[in-house]
Amino acid sequence: AFSREGDPPATLSDKICTVSGSIEQKEAACRRIVDKLRGLQEVADQEPGVFVIIVPSNAAPMVVGTRGAQIKEVIELSGAEISVGKENIIGMLDQPIGITGTGGQVVSAVSKINAILQDLADRGRLQPSDFKYRPGAVASPMEMGNFGGGGGGGGGRPQVSGGNPRTHVKFVVATQVAGWIIGKQGRHIRELQENSGAHIQILREGDVPPGVSPTDRQVEIGGRFEAKAEGIQIVLMAIDSMPALQAPRETQMLVPKFLATPSEIQDVQQMSGAELEVKDLPGHEEALVTVLGTIEARVKAGQQFLKRLEEALQDGTGAGVSDAAPPRPNLSPPPMKAINTSPPVPLPRRQEV
Repeated sequence: AFSREGDPPATLSDKICTVSGSIEQKEAACRRIVDKLRGLQEVADQEPGVFVIIVPSNAAPMVVGTRGAQIKEVIELSGAEISVGKENIIGMLDQPIGITGTGGQVVSAVSKINAILQDLADRGRLQPSDFKYRPGAVASPMEMGNFGGGGGGGGGRPQVSGGNPRTHVKFVVATQVAGWIIGKQGRHIRELQENSGAHIQILREGDVPPGVSPTDRQVEIGGRFEAKAEGIQIVLMAIDSMPALQAPRETQMLVPKFLATPSEIQDVQQMSGAELEVKDLPGHEEALVTVLGTIEARVKAGQQFLKRLEEALQDGTGAGVSDAAPPRPNLSPPPMKAINTSPPVPLPRRQEV
C-alpha cells in the first residue's frame, strides 16, 4: 500500500510503500518495486542505484548490531553499500536506511534486514503498531538516546515515563569509588542528586549480596524514571572522571535474574554496544552483570536495563518472578516500508557503517 496524500510528514517529499505478507511475498514484491524504480530512473542492470527503506527507530540499533557487526554482515553478504540514518525522519518514529547497489544487491540487503526485523517481531520486540505511520509522532527521549527527559516509550511496549518510584538501579563499586562519589562532607553526592533529580545512596560496607566482594559498596539510584535515567549517566560519568589510573573501566550492576537471561543480555548488548558478563548469585534474586566498553556504551546499557525493568513491572512479567516467561511471538510478519526515491530522499545526518 502507498501512503496517501498528506499521510507522510510535509518534510518528506516522497511516498511510502508498505509491503505486508510472508517473507517470500515481501521479497518478491521488493524485487518488483526495485526493478520498476530502476527502469523509471533508466539505471542499467549492473549500474548501482539507491533505494531507501525505513525501519522503526527502536529497531535501528538491532539492525546495526553491537559495534556495527550486524549491518557489516548484511553488507558483506549482499555486496551493497548501506548507510543508516543517525536520526529519525522529522515527524516520524522511523529511521531511514540507504542501500546502494545493483538490483540484486539491493533486494538481498533488504531481505536480510527484513529477517532481522522478523526475528524482533517473533520475540515480541516489535509490534504491528510500530510499522504504522502516526501523524505528528515524535520520538521520545528514550528512543532518541537522550535519557535526560520524559516521554513515552515506543516499540509497542508500555510507556515508562514516570516509571515506578519504588524501583532502584543498583551498582556495585569499590570502596575508593564510593568515597569519590560521596566526596568531602557529602558535597559530591549532594551535587549529583541535585543535577539528576534522583535519590542516590550508598549502602554500608558489607551490605551486598552473597557472592559479591564484602569490601565493595552498593550504590542505589531511585526516583522517577527520567531522574533515574539521568542519575545513571551522571553517576557513571562522575566515576569515569576520577583521577587517572583510579577510574574503573568496567561497571558492575545488580540486575533481576529475569533480565539476565541470554536473550535479554543480547538485546542490551545490541542496543548499547557494550559487552556484558553475567555472574549468577545463588540464593539471590539478582545477578551480577559486568558491563565492559566505553563510558557511553556503559551508560546506555545501564539505562536500557532500567527501561526493561520498568517495562517488565508494568506488563507484569517482572512481578514477583525470578525468570520471566519469554514474550509471546508476534506470528504476523512485520510489514516492510520503502520510500520511492528519485532522486534519493535527503537523509538526516547519517552514520556510515
